[in-house]
Amino acid sequence: MSRHRLAGRLASALVAAGCAGPLVLGAGGDDAAKARAIVERARGAEVVYLGEQHDNPHHHVHQRRILEAMLAIGARPALAFEMLDAGQQAAVDGALADGLAQESFSERLGWTARGWPDFAMYWPLFDVAAGHGLAVVAVDLDPAVARRIAREGLAAAAAGDAGLGSRLPPDTEREAGITRTIKEGHCGLLPASRLPFLVEAWHARNVAMARRIAQALERQRQVVVIVGSGHQEAGGLTAQLEALRPGTRQFVVEMVEDPPAMASETADLIWLTPAVARPDPCAPLRRPAQPLR
Repeated sequence: MSRHRLAGRLASALVAAGCAGPLVLGAGGDDAAKARAIVERARGAEVVYLGEQHDNPHHHVHQRRILEAMLAIGARPALAFEMLDAGQQAAVDGALADGLAQESFSERLGWTARGWPDFAMYWPLFDVAAGHGLAVVAVDLDPAVARRIAREGLAAAAAGDAGLGSRLPPDTEREAGITRTIKEGHCGLLPASRLPFLVEAWHARNVAMARRIAQALERQRQVVVIVGSGHQEAGGLTAQLEALRPGTRQFVVEMVEDPPAMASETADLIWLTPAVARPDPCAPLRRPAQPLR
């Protein structure tokens, strides 16, 4: 979706239900009421995605509001995090059982060492989960496996883990779009030979997360997923879950900074938020001594 088209769609604070495209909530106003409205629209969903830009604190505040609104109507969803890989599940369960405070919880999970933004933004979600006895599910692929695939391709993954391949039928246009997004996300500085491996790594992560969400749905009626908005793009996590578990009722919320540059066409609802200032993301990649990741 082009910036011009999306800007036109977001001109009004709320797009009436029934119009083409996602429902759009403007920035400002009664955020608690908006969270309640989102919960009503997502009431029948088995999986509710709360797509974020990881470093935007407004997105995390809205995620907490939505989760609390769900709890207020009696929902008791599991809370799944992209930021935690499946191998950390025991550590997550232990941290919750031990009633750890914010700093200790972060240390137990190795949050900062793993490169995620300030844990203080995410802590309220863990705190709400702990206070209401919600299951917390670590869903991401082991970062070492993801890095190896990104460097050497899916064939380099551990033997017997062919299940990491995309479950989607071939679609040249879709795969070209994913490749283009990854190329742009790396500022156009990656050699073309690396792009197919990065696409495979992206698919592998989405397949791994979809698998964990499907497993969680065997025990829970509903799962709320905290995930970067990029994984909600066409061919991403929602598509992989549908392929693994056909008919799963999914509802996609995407937090989008205002003014918007791009938003997922797969979103059911877009919530505009204030933007945050960031340094040039391409600067580290332009340094000759900095390895491309």
